[in-house]
Amino acid sequence: MTAQAWIDGVFAGAVYALVALGLTIVFQPTRVMNFAQGEALILGSAVAYQVVSLSGLGWPAAIVVTLILAAAMGLLSERMIMLPVRMSGSRFAWIVATLAAALIFQSIFTLAYRDVDALRPPPLLAGGLTLAGTRVSYQLLLTVVVAALVMIAYDLFLRRSVYGRAIRAASHNPDTATLLGIPVRRIVVLSFVMAAVICAVAGLLAAPSLFIGPATGLLFTIKGFTAAVIGGVGSPRGALAGGLIVGVLDSVVRTEINATAGNLVVFGLLALILVVFPAGLFGKPMESH
Repeated sequence: MTAQAWIDGVFAGAVYALVALGLTIVFQPTRVMNFAQGEALILGSAVAYQVVSLSGLGWPAAIVVTLILAAAMGLLSERMIMLPVRMSGSRFAWIVATLAAALIFQSIFTLAYRDVDALRPPPLLAGGLTLAGTRVSYQLLLTVVVAALVMIAYDLFLRRSVYGRAIRAASHNPDTATLLGIPVRRIVVLSFVMAAVICAVAGLLAAPSLFIGPATGLLFTIKGFTAAVIGGVGSPRGALAGGLIVGVLDSVVRTEINATAGNLVVFGLLALILVVFPAGLFGKPMESH
């Protein structure tokens, strides 16, 4: 078991944690698990690749363009998903709506970059340092630090801000929240925008070091979903813990055995945790329904 496997696992886990957080942010006020969430990560990677590698405009431009397009993607995703859900009245409509949105975005990215295997721009921070005898790039460290800061910031926002308390109220009972004057509709839109921006930033930071192809959005959604369920859907802290568990376990098993065994162990752990902790490691009982 090498130190490199652990380092790669923490890095991948930070990315999965941000996807899991995006899923959590949307799930809290809507009770919808957005299976198109990973496409925002592809958006961030695609913008970084297009702006930095192909256009040569530099990372500041890539960051600005990513934030603008991610916010627009969040607004569009909310319309594409929540409108059919409201109109159908079916409790399962969100499954079809989110998968349809994922496939639409995936098709757009695949067509735009059909000759590109990996959306890999040059690193934002070049160089690295030696940790436990292993060379670690500054880009990996930046991604992990940003992921931790985003988790802390969102947790504080949720617990201490007025809007955060409104989100929590809407997640418990949307009808009662509406009667109390809380703008539930605005909160739902904001949740999609925030989730898209966070995942796009994750893709932007991870693209130089992690294999991200134009059609890999659903793969990251599945890993993020697994992390969210392990940690406890609805819990930002659970998203971080679940992401690190999935990332490290997958990386170590892949290194020691193979990729198939990595997936088997990760999903086997998911099944085991759900038997012992039905709401996840940090989730509340009500969040398991």
